[in-house]
Amino acid sequence: MSPLRSARSVLALLFLAAMAIRGVGRAEPTDQTASPPEAAPRAQIMEFRSQVRNPQEADPPRRPAPLDKSAVGSDHPLIRFWKRVQAHYPELKKKHAKLQEMLAQKALATSGFLPRVYGWADSITTDNPIFGFMFHMTERNFSAGDLNLNSLNHPGTVSNQNMGLMALVPIFDAMQTIDSIRTAKHLIRQSEQEERFTRMEASLLAIDAYMQLLLAEREAALARLDVQASAHDLEQAIHLMEQGLVLGADFYAGRSMSASIEQSQNGYVSKRKVALVAVNTLQGESADAEVALAGSIPTLRKGPVKPLEQWVQEAFLYRSDLSALQSSIAAQHSEVGRMKATALPSVNGFASGMVDSDNFNTGGRSYTVGVLGTVPLFDPARDPKVKQAQAAEEQLRHEAASLRDLIQNKLGQAYAEYQGALQDAEILGRASADARKSTEMMAELYREGRKTIVDLLGVRQMQLQTEIGYWDSLARLELARAKLQFLSGQLDDYQVQQIAQEIGGETP
Repeated sequence: MSPLRSARSVLALLFLAAMAIRGVGRAEPTDQTASPPEAAPRAQIMEFRSQVRNPQEADPPRRPAPLDKSAVGSDHPLIRFWKRVQAHYPELKKKHAKLQEMLAQKALATSGFLPRVYGWADSITTDNPIFGFMFHMTERNFSAGDLNLNSLNHPGTVSNQNMGLMALVPIFDAMQTIDSIRTAKHLIRQSEQEERFTRMEASLLAIDAYMQLLLAEREAALARLDVQASAHDLEQAIHLMEQGLVLGADFYAGRSMSASIEQSQNGYVSKRKVALVAVNTLQGESADAEVALAGSIPTLRKGPVKPLEQWVQEAFLYRSDLSALQSSIAAQHSEVGRMKATALPSVNGFASGMVDSDNFNTGGRSYTVGVLGTVPLFDPARDPKVKQAQAAEEQLRHEAASLRDLIQNKLGQAYAEYQGALQDAEILGRASADARKSTEMMAELYREGRKTIVDLLGVRQMQLQTEIGYWDSLARLELARAKLQFLSGQLDDYQVQQIAQEIGGETP
C-alpha cells in the first residue's frame, strides 16, 4: 500500500468522526425547539390515558397486579363473597329447615311399625259394694268374713291403689305405615332438590351482584379519567385563549361540556354505591361496608356453542326444581294409594299387666293379652278423600307441564340475550378502539389549532360512552352465560370456581 493511499484513508475516517460528533451535539437542541412547551406532558397524558382505557387491560394502575388465573382458589374475593351469601341467604335456610322437617316426618312414619307402651296409676277410696267386691278380688284379699251377706251389702270404706303397663303392637294397619314412609321418602327427595335449586339461585344472585359492582368500579374509573383529561384540556385552552388561538365562546362551551362529563361521573359513583348496597345485603353486612374486589370483567370470549335445543333438553334433565316437582307428584300418588288402602282391615295386638293393693305391702297381680281386628264396613268420607288426593296429583302434573314450558321460554330469552350481548361486545369493542384513536387524533389537531375545545371534549364524551357501553356488554355477556347455566340446572360450585378464574385475582 502506498503512503498516499494510507493518508487518504486516515483523512476519511477523521472526517466521518467529526460529522458524527456534530450530529450528536445537534440532536437534543433540535427536539427541544420543535416541541411546544406543553406538548410533551400532553403526549404523556394521552399515552397514559390510551393505555389505561384499553378494554383489554385491567383497572387503572392504582390496583395491584393480577395473579395468574390458575392461582385463583377459595381465597378469591368472589368465592369468599359467594360463601357468605350461601350462609346468609334466608330462602336457603328455609329450604334446609324444610328438609329437616321432612326427615322428621319420615321418622314419624317409621314409628308406625313400633309398639306403643303406656303406664298408669290410680288411687280410689269408696264404700260402693260393687267396687268393694271388685277390689277384694283384684287384690287377692278375700277373707271368710267378707263373704257373709252383711259384709257384701255393707262393705264399709275400702281403698285400692292400682298400677300397670299396657302395650299396643301393630300387626297390620291397612298399609298406612308403608305408604306413609314411601310418601316421606319422596318428600325428602323433593326438599333436597328444592334446596339444591335455591343454592343455585343464591349463586346466580352472588355472581350478578359481584359483576355489577365490578362494572360500576370500571365505569367510575373511566369517568374519573375522562374528567381529569377534560380538566387538563381546559387548562390548556386557557393558555391558548390568552394567546388568541381559542375563542372565548368556544372556551365557555367547552367548560359547559366538561361540567356535563363531571355530572356523568357522579352518576357512575352513585351506581357504584347502589351496587355496593346490593352486595352487602346479600352477604348480611351493613349497607355501607366496604367490599374486597379482585380482577376485572372477562374480555370477549366465544361460547357457549351449544344450540338452544340442547340447553332445553339439559334443563329437563338437570333442573332441580323440576325434579322436586316430580318427587312431589310421586309423593301425592303414594297418598292416593294410602287413602284407597283405608278400606282394608287393621289388626293390633295388645297386652297389659297391673298390680292392685290396699296397703302397698300385699296385693294381687294380673295380666291381659289379646288381638283386636277392625273392619271399616262403611266410611262415607273415604271416597271424597280419594278423589281429593287424585285431583291434587293431577294439579301437580299440570304444574310440571307448565314449568317445562316456562323453562323453555326463559332459556330462549337468556339465549337471545347472550347472542345480543355477544354481538354488542364485538361491535363496541371495535368502536371503542376507533373512539380512542379518534380522541388521540383530535387532541393532536386541537394542539395545532385546527380543532376547537368543543370538538375535543365532544370526542372525549363519545369515547367515554363507547367504552362504558363496551364494558356493559361484557358484563351482560357474562351474566347471560351464568344465567344459561342456572336455567339449565348446571350452575354448581364448579361453575362458580370457573367464573372466579375468568375474573382473575390480585395480591391481597
